[in-house]
Amino acid sequence: MVPLSLLEQAKHGDAAAIATLMNQALQPKGITVRGDRQNDCLQLWLTGQTLPPQATAVNYVRRGLERLQVTSIAFLHLYAEPANQQEPGWGVEVDLSAAADGVRPLALETEFEHQPEAAAPEESTDPVAGAKPLTPGTIAYAYALLGLELGASLQTVEGTYFKLKAQTLREGDRAKVEDLKQAFRQIKAHIENPLPPAVREDAPAQAATAPLASQDESLSALERTEALLRERGVSAQVTVQDSQLCIAWLAVRVINPEDAASQVHTLLTQHQLAELGLSGVETLVFSGLSRDQSVVWQQSLPVAKR
Repeated sequence: MVPLSLLEQAKHGDAAAIATLMNQALQPKGITVRGDRQNDCLQLWLTGQTLPPQATAVNYVRRGLERLQVTSIAFLHLYAEPANQQEPGWGVEVDLSAAADGVRPLALETEFEHQPEAAAPEESTDPVAGAKPLTPGTIAYAYALLGLELGASLQTVEGTYFKLKAQTLREGDRAKVEDLKQAFRQIKAHIENPLPPAVREDAPAQAATAPLASQDESLSALERTEALLRERGVSAQVTVQDSQLCIAWLAVRVINPEDAASQVHTLLTQHQLAELGLSGVETLVFSGLSRDQSVVWQQSLPVAKR
């Protein structure tokens, strides 16, 4: 089966593909777009030093979706937030089947009424009788701060974080914004790079001194390479095809794929690959994948020599 092109994926309503196309046009103007989708609702987040006015942004996205002739999306949730966070962002819901009057502000306050507030540690409780209060810095505490159940998916975490952040900016609570940001980063790292049992929160403290997985010679060369990338904050799938080392990640998780590829390229020198048992690799092939694993972005670089 021939993979769909980026444009074809966008026409089918793929949020990552739509965001990638928008980034091609908006990133030179300093605006980054992140996309997600819930059933027939497309969610887009715009971040930049200078953002277009709300009406301009809504019209721009609507025209783009009309040109793509996307029929599977009925509603658009569009959010915008300044990169410097000096001003509150905004969010609107757009009924794509309606005219201009189909735009309404998102009532963020009511959207989160069903979510429990994150209580302070001394007030935190657990439905299990006798459970200990949540401890700041733990994964359980981070989930509670976002009002989510422990183990919620990354997609749920991302959507909740961006909405809560917009709401908190509207309220002017800068300290809470930083707490939310820290919780989101902690959960994202936890999901993308799960710790082995020996170094989880409930394990003995001395177990955290275990050797890095990338140095574990009992693992295969590809497993050690993936571990090395995780240790550098990159969650990727690694395979070998002839003399090519193929490194793939979800496109929606990488805002600037060229920079990410450059950083990995700098890390994986001939010397480093030889230590990992991949001395025959001559080219690194980086790919950004949609959620159905189709390639939406790709770049090839020769192995860096040292």
